Amino acid sequence: MSPTLRPSTLADLETHVVHRMAMFRDMEMGTEEGLKRMAEAFRNQLRGWLVTGQCRGLVLEDEGRVVASVLLLLKETVPTPVSPLAVRGYLFNVYTDPSHRRRGLAARLTDAALDLARDLGIEIMELHASLEAEGLYQRMGFVPTSEMRLVMSSGIKTPKQWKHRR
Repeated sequence: MSPTLRPSTLADLETHVVHRMAMFRDMEMGTEEGLKRMAEAFRNQLRGWLVTGQCRGLVLEDEGRVVASVLLLLKETVPTPVSPLAVRGYLFNVYTDPSHRRRGLAARLTDAALDLARDLGIEIMELHASLEAEGLYQRMGFVPTSEMRLVMSSGIKTPKQWKHRR
């Protein structure tokens, strides 16, 4: 049987935190200490976003257990000639439990999140893809952009995922 899709609620907060930590572990990004610091800050931030509706989540459940999830942030931005809207969608925390990978669940979640964004009137969707997931998102119509990043703190090591992207 195919996993069941449903909107996430505040009760799924810890699942989203755990999935975020697992996602970064899978990408070998950060230390365990850094992941724990991130988790606490993320937990507090996401709680507020879920309560206000600034962030919407979707989960896939298999036999009562969440096996995949995604978050959609309604991100304030500046209008451009491409779109006069001051809000863009930002997909993040796309995660599938290793036991359920390669079954199309990430694509299913992304499609559902895109449908939700369309229903909300969002015209532009953004995301940062892992190297492993770039092909999936390109097949779904996402295109690489010219975004660049400067790490300004000498204490931050630039992750390998930020290098050699083009």
